[in-house]
Amino acid sequence: MKQTLCIANQKGGVGKTTTSVHLAVGLARKGERVLLIDLDAQSNASSVFTEPSSKNGKDSFLLFSEKVPIRELITPTRIPGLSLLPASSKLSQIDVLLSGKIDGFFVLKEALETVTNDFDWVVIDCPPSLSLITMNAFVAATGLIVPLQISKFSLDGIEAILEAKNHTVKRFNPDLKILGALLTLFQQRTTMSQTVVPMIEEHLRLFESKIPPSVAVEEAHLLNQSLYEYQPKNKTTKAYQQFTDEVYSFGG
Repeated sequence: MKQTLCIANQKGGVGKTTTSVHLAVGLARKGERVLLIDLDAQSNASSVFTEPSSKNGKDSFLLFSEKVPIRELITPTRIPGLSLLPASSKLSQIDVLLSGKIDGFFVLKEALETVTNDFDWVVIDCPPSLSLITMNAFVAATGLIVPLQISKFSLDGIEAILEAKNHTVKRFNPDLKILGALLTLFQQRTTMSQTVVPMIEEHLRLFESKIPPSVAVEEAHLLNQSLYEYQPKNKTTKAYQQFTDEVYSFGG
């Protein structure tokens, strides 16, 4: 396995799920074997590839609650090379179920060790919180990507992300590295952008790629499609492809 990538931000609405989906699809389009893990109880990443009526009851909740082998829960998608571990609304219960357990932080890491040879990349879409589930992703990951929007609230959340990352490195996973922050819904010429970008760079490396806003994103989600399928020539699609190329260079 080349990299296990955790896409995380404790703030919602920053493009975390959209980034996870399009990074996973983009890597699969390069001929890589990719596993997308949806750990968000809202199941938005899963919904791009599965209809609610098609759920078979096998999802990431069972990995944490009953330690069902991950290979039994993974499902192929219509995208060649891309597999999915779907989410469940029951994931909101995981913090209570795992709280106080000695191995509570290591469930995902131990599960992924059983499929190391099955995938080249793992992309983990985390919930918008620094919960026990998110910490499982931090412990399992080799790289952390932080989607951010240009706002004061995004700046406020950086410190918490860095603190959680440093805590994970010190106690559980010395291999975890922050690959960078990805600016989403980015409009370069605004005064806010020119002011806030240097402030972010004081704390995090920024990817060269910036993701512009586009109504096509929500339209694609409504149709349960990725941008690559819905509007492959859209500016946001091309920006995600450039971002994928940057991440791909970390594969080694």
